[in-house]
Amino acid sequence: MSYLQTATQTYRMNQINSASPLDLLLMAYDAALIGCGQRDLKRTTKALNVLRDSLDFSYDQDIAMGFFRLYQYCADLARKGEFDEVSQILRELRDSWAEVKTQYETTPSPDTSSKQQEASMSAQLVIAA
Repeated sequence: MSYLQTATQTYRMNQINSASPLDLLLMAYDAALIGCGQRDLKRTTKALNVLRDSLDFSYDQDIAMGFFRLYQYCADLARKGEFDEVSQILRELRDSWAEVKTQYETTPSPDTSSKQQEASMSAQLVIAA
């Protein structure tokens, strides 16, 4: 492994480890969108799995199940090679979350359960990247 690859990986790890839960969510969407753009089923699926696995069913089951079904639908479309449609869906969701981030950048720090979920998602993002 070259020095440049090692430096890039270290930078990415630091970026992920210092990110807020919302930033991690946006990174997962970005990874999925990159996978769609490259028509890379493996990368797209990994990122969709990160998004699906980060859902918190204890907060609101109906909302979480809606996202779960949408991510599953996107995975099904990706397996069929319909990356443009997947990209369109994920782009709209990502843009919505980015708008939420802009509106609520001064929110209080997350509680312990959010930190545990953030750590889990961080580890999954490293694998997906």
